[in-house]
Amino acid sequence: MTIKKAIKILDWWIDRKRQTMEQLKQEWNYSEQNPDSEVSKMLFDMDNTIISNLEKIKKELILNYNHPKKMRDMLYDGTNYCMNCNWEL
Repeated sequence: MTIKKAIKILDWWIDRKRQTMEQLKQEWNYSEQNPDSEVSKMLFDMDNTIISNLEKIKKELILNYNHPKKMRDMLYDGTNYCMNCNWEL
């Protein structure tokens, strides 16, 4: 799996978590200022922590450097990638 695919999966996971949280907030009429129960507050806090952790993982995967030409190779489908970091170019 290339890094680009891993980041795409992380983006999808983060978006699904956020959509699910928003849907539950609407269904439960949840308000962060006045939560109805400690259980719902705990669930939303836990999901916020998960989203935060996923974003930190994504940030670690994204590299900001030039990919040297000697480290470039081609996949079977013709896509170029960096052998050093496994990033699709």
